[in-house]
Amino acid sequence: MPGRLNQGVGVPARSGWLRLVPALLLAVGLGSCSSSYPEVVIVNRIGEQVLVRNLSFSGCSWEAVLAYGESTSVASCLPGEDRVHFQKFDPLVYAEGGARDRDGGIAVPLWFNYQSLSLRRVDYGEFHRFELVAQDLEQDFSVPGPYGH
Repeated sequence: MPGRLNQGVGVPARSGWLRLVPALLLAVGLGSCSSSYPEVVIVNRIGEQVLVRNLSFSGCSWEAVLAYGESTSVASCLPGEDRVHFQKFDPLVYAEGGARDRDGGIAVPLWFNYQSLSLRRVDYGEFHRFELVAQDLEQDFSVPGPYGH
């Protein structure tokens, strides 16, 4: 009889397995989607003195501070189109007075919010290495900055 257990084996009869195959294939297919998300690495190529931190792109975020030439770790991001968002600190601007005094007269460096001008597109199964360069940056006013208001 279909659906009965095989004698002494404890598994559904052959017709029961056939009914489970589509569900198993669907489960395996859905489970493998996360492994095919696009992978992204971001490299700081803005300038020798410039540091960047708190980078994000298409659902990924990196809390690392990157000096010139350093890169983020590889991360799986959401497919689609986005700009690279980050905070930038330029010590030369800081030395020229680009800092805010805290209580007690200690100057604190200001990390300003930036984003890439160009939109970058990533799709399933792809690997991308994005470089941040000075010619492709603009201040990002869509997030609150360190402006004191």
